[in-house]
Amino acid sequence: MSATNRPPNRSGLPVQRGLGMPLLVLVVLVSVATVAGIIVSDGNPVVALAPVGALGALYLLLNLPLRVPALGLIFLGLVLENPAETLASGLYKSPLWAVGWLINAHWNMVIPVKALVFSGIDVALVFFFAIGLYRRATGSRIDGRGFVETASPMRFFGWVTVLGAVLLEVWGAARGGMDFANSLWQIEHYAYLPLLFLAFHYAFRGPQDQAAIGKVVILAAVLRAILAYSLRHFWIANTIETMPTATTHTDSMLFAGAFCICLALVLEIPSRRNKLLCALVLPVLTLGILANNRRIAWVEIGLAVGVMLAVMPMTPLKRRLVRWTVFAAPVVAIYLLIGWDKIGGFFRVAAMVRSLVDSKSDASTEWRDLENLDLVESLRSSPVLGLGYGHRYIGPINVEDVYAQEHFLPHNSLLGVWAFGGIIGFTLNWMFLAVGCFVAIRTYNLAKRAIDRVAVLSVLQMIMIYMNHCYGDLGLGTTTGVLLVAPALSVVGKLALTTGAWPAKGATAAGASP
Repeated sequence: MSATNRPPNRSGLPVQRGLGMPLLVLVVLVSVATVAGIIVSDGNPVVALAPVGALGALYLLLNLPLRVPALGLIFLGLVLENPAETLASGLYKSPLWAVGWLINAHWNMVIPVKALVFSGIDVALVFFFAIGLYRRATGSRIDGRGFVETASPMRFFGWVTVLGAVLLEVWGAARGGMDFANSLWQIEHYAYLPLLFLAFHYAFRGPQDQAAIGKVVILAAVLRAILAYSLRHFWIANTIETMPTATTHTDSMLFAGAFCICLALVLEIPSRRNKLLCALVLPVLTLGILANNRRIAWVEIGLAVGVMLAVMPMTPLKRRLVRWTVFAAPVVAIYLLIGWDKIGGFFRVAAMVRSLVDSKSDASTEWRDLENLDLVESLRSSPVLGLGYGHRYIGPINVEDVYAQEHFLPHNSLLGVWAFGGIIGFTLNWMFLAVGCFVAIRTYNLAKRAIDRVAVLSVLQMIMIYMNHCYGDLGLGTTTGVLLVAPALSVVGKLALTTGAWPAKGATAAGASP
């Protein structure tokens, strides 16, 4: 019997049936889960509200365009705390720490249930894939029209990277004596970037979403820079010795990435609005970088800007920059020569440059050089397939562990890819980023819209920043790095099709078959 033919109730309206029992079951399940959470966690409010929050998140994921939760995931993952990246050397804990941990860490670190060995990002990955595939199969229009595919080589090599991680896991097991628990951490660090990129393929429509991604990254960077400056100068009585880093090491990537997005904007589109944006944002990011006390951030900005200028055509502005660089080179050389042995004050920058290239002047740089020697020796011991996952890197020096997983996830994670994967493993794992750069440069040369060129330059710079951080400071697979590079690669993969940089069967609508 249809709703219109059902007998009316006393109010004269038709009686609706069929929703009462499922709704009742859902309410009972959520109530039981809430009570269980209160009992298990001794009244922890975060655990008690988790079932309701999970239900609300599920409802949003099922009914909102996927780009909305994707942007939310990027923003919250960049801004909130991550237990793997200790905030302010453990001297500060924000009121939202539990939310950040639920996004970035395994849930059993917050909810005392051993079975919850996954993070919020893990859950988001599953939902992005499941909902994206379901909506395409059913022709859903929730995500709107104008969906653009991603350049096929990027998707192909994304899966190649995932399969490469699996191959190194199998190779590590075949060698015998593997540490299985640490091998899982290695797989996670190597596979997260391509998996999140493939998930964002479904979440983002195309060029119409690239501005929103850039705004989210800049906003997140500004908030973290303000936090870094506040922690360093106002909230915590500290010194560089007690709090070496104001926020986290990986915030260097966030600050440098947002800095370079602003520079790309003003160089490609020198409008009054973009100049004002740079005037407001760049000083804040600079103060944040100084407060965070990570020299690698300046190296990342320098290398990224160098890549941007190399790719851009010789515009009048670029010509002036080249001239200024040539004229300034002798002055910089004299400054470095005079200040090479000085410490602090006017010659602080010279001291920082020396610490980067002269390991004898800096204990941290010397330790990293020793680690690099061990990683190179590990590669020599098995140059084709490397050590495989689950095996400690080896070497004549055998540097001491500065954290629990040092010999499985080394600081120099770029050399780590070589040591654990050899020639084959490195190629399988790193080709994804090389293909991304290739597609980006082709796209830049064919892009007719200035805003598209800004997006491509930002992507190239983000990849350079990530690779530099992988070499210098444990960047591979970190949450910050992944949440910056994965959406960037998604942007350029879709722009490649809309600009004609890569041949395509045609941009498809959100429910069309790929």
